Formats: sequence, structure tokens, C-alpha cells
Amino acid sequence: MALVKERLEVGARVAETKHVRGLPTIDADAEQATMNNMVQFAGELGVEKRLAERLGELLIEETIRVEETNQQVQSKDQLLKEMFELTQKLTSQGRKVSRFEIGEPNFSPPKEVIQGLNATFRKKKVIGYGPSAGLPELRKAIATHLSKQHKITIESDQVLVTPGARFGIFATITSFVSALERVVIPQPAWPAYEECVNFVQGRIIPLNTSFEDNWDIDLDRLELELEKGVRLLVLNSPSNPTGKVIPQEKFKRTVDLAAKYGTMILSDEVYDRYVHSPAPSILENDCDNFVYINSFSKQFSLTGWRIAYLVTTKPYALKIRRALQTAITCVPEFVQNGALVAMKKAEPEARRNIKAIMEKVELTCRELSKIDVSFHKPEGAFYVFPKANKLNFDSLAFAKQLLEKHGVSITPGQSFGDYKEFFRLAVSLPRAQIPSAIKAIGAALDSWP
Repeated sequence: MALVKERLEVGARVAETKHVRGLPTIDADAEQATMNNMVQFAGELGVEKRLAERLGELLIEETIRVEETNQQVQSKDQLLKEMFELTQKLTSQGRKVSRFEIGEPNFSPPKEVIQGLNATFRKKKVIGYGPSAGLPELRKAIATHLSKQHKITIESDQVLVTPGARFGIFATITSFVSALERVVIPQPAWPAYEECVNFVQGRIIPLNTSFEDNWDIDLDRLELELEKGVRLLVLNSPSNPTGKVIPQEKFKRTVDLAAKYGTMILSDEVYDRYVHSPAPSILENDCDNFVYINSFSKQFSLTGWRIAYLVTTKPYALKIRRALQTAITCVPEFVQNGALVAMKKAEPEARRNIKAIMEKVELTCRELSKIDVSFHKPEGAFYVFPKANKLNFDSLAFAKQLLEKHGVSITPGQSFGDYKEFFRLAVSLPRAQIPSAIKAIGAALDSWP
């Protein structure tokens, strides 16, 4: 205990040094080296490896707690939600806001889906518990659709229905990632991935991509990280927030690298319908160490319904299903029936709505070209991630100023990583508002700071 006390005192002094030098609290490489040394020395003493690992995890986590005691750190996910809540507050007060901050299609759910929802209540007086994996008929429909789309064979037992894609991601990470295990997340990235990894006390390895390289993943840097031992690699293509689609050849090489080092892949393909040409999918690659995520939210405008699904191997599905059973019991049957109707009857309306949103993205890019920003035209999704051509630009401060003075909401780049010169536009607002909203952004940039 005296040695533990000494370690924590050293940790407190280290925290001060890190703070002065602007260094992050957590150093995943140093932690891994510490754990390796502990395990090796435990082996020499005849102490069981797992006991050494548990002691090491406990000491490291307690040291981190001591180091972070006096730090007030806002997570990226909290930052994203802060802008949403500020916007909600203004709109509830009657203020008109052009909303670029929320990634939510602004069209209504298809009428067939509403009718299917009502039909459930007419047919059943009592709607009870359902299977935790999802209704068999919905899982079968999803498996059939994906098999046809990707020219492969997916079975119903590989499909799980989840309350939103976020929970599918959470269930996957909590099922397969343990404390201190490393998770590589190419950035900029949707902050929910990081939040889920932090929940299980895993270690995030950010793989930063750059505007100058067109947001391409550097495979050499990726391999350097995979060589150290990585539990999970997160892929999101088309990307939120950049709209980047990983090219087919690079996608395959990425999958091959993960297989080489035994790294599991979580492939978030929620925006796969918002593309000009088909995006590569993990389902089309020879991989048996993966979880595929998709959702009904963006395609059919069912965001608030919380209905999504994942596909994986049968053994992995059984493991993730335990998380579903424990946390949610099941997704409500009437919501699943609505999703099933969407798959069967609402596809034509979904195509029209998706086309309309993609046209709004085109309009947004044309308007952005008139103001003082640089951007890559997105290859998919319905986001644009422009860079302000201003010195010492801080997109968080800018976002709050823009909302307050001009009634336009955006998401600051800090929500997605170390990208304070950038901001995200979610192109889901009415078409008529886009030109004036972009003009207001341009005027605010001209007067910055």
C-alpha cells in the first residue's frame, strides 16, 4: 500500500507537468509498455497473468483518476449536444433558426409506415415483450435485402435489431472491448464512438486525417498502430462529418490489414444510401471479424423512432444479443412493424427524399463557394465540413456567435477531433433557407473575430 501511495503521488506530479506542457493525460503506448512489463515480471515470479493484468488495470485507472481530478474536460459528444440544446432553447423561445447542426432528414416518415404502425394497435389489444434479437420477419427481411444488395448470403441469425445505430455501436463496443484495450478511430469522427470506448475504459487511438490529403486514411500509419495490438478499428464510410467515401481498393487494403493483425472492424454504413455511386461495404469483403451497422433513421426519416440493425457472425451475434437482453429487453414491436412496412412499401418515397437531400447538398456547395471557406465536395452522406480561411479561427466560439447574432446553427469542428478551423453543416434544413443561411455564415466570417 505504501508503494501504491507513492505511485499516486508521482501521478499527481506528472499531471501537473502534462498540464503545463499541454500533453494529454492518457498515453496509450506508455500504458501498454507498463502492462507488458508487469505481465512479464509476474510470469517470472509465477504469478498468474490475468491477476497481473487486473492489478495493472486498477493501478493505471486510479492513476488516471488522480491525474484528472482537477481537470474540467468536456467530451466531444457533450460539445455536439451543447449546440443542439442551445438551438433548441432558442427555437422554444420563438426564435427562427436555420438549422445546420442536426443530422436529421427534415421529411416526414412515409405514410405507409404510419399506417403500418396504426395497424399494429388495431390487430393487438396487448403488445407484450418480443424477442431481444428482433422480430423474426424483420430480421429475415433485412437479411434478404442485404443478400440481394451485396450479392452475398446473409442469414437471419446474423441480424440483430437495435434501438438506434448508436446503441448498436454501444452494444458492440461493450461486448468486445475491455479496459485499456486499444480502439483506432480515424478522425474527424462522430463523437459517439469515442464516448462508447470511454464508457468501457478502453483506449482511443485517434488516426487523424487531413484536409490537404482529402481525408484519406494513411495506411502506413494505420499499420504502425495495428502492429502494437488493437482490439477494434472503427470505419465510417460515407463519413460523418466529412462525407468522405473510402475508395474500394483502399477499403479492401484496410480490411486486409485488420485481418493480418487480428483486429476486429466496426463498420458504420448508416449513410450508404446517400451516395452518387455505391460505397464499398464490409459485407462485400472476405472478413469474419466484423460488425456492420445500419439504420432506418436516415433512409426513411425514422430518427426519433430509434430503430436500426447490425449484422455480424453468428457467434458474435449471440454475444451482442446478451447486451440487448440485459439493457433493453427488446425494441418495441410496433416500431419494428413500422420498419418492416418501410422496407416493403416505402422505398420509392425514400428514393425521392434522398434525391432531394442530395440536391440540397449540391446547392449548399455552390453557395459555400461564394464565401471565404475551403471544402471538399462530399462524396456521400449529407454533411459538408468546410474550413474557415481565417487566422486563429475557433469554430466553437464562432458557432455560438453565429447562432446568437445570425440565427444559424452549425456544429464546431472540435466535436469531431482536433479540427477547430472547421465546422460541420448538416444539410437537412429546408431548401429555401440554404442560400440566406450560407450568406449569413459568410458575413459572420468576414467580421471574425
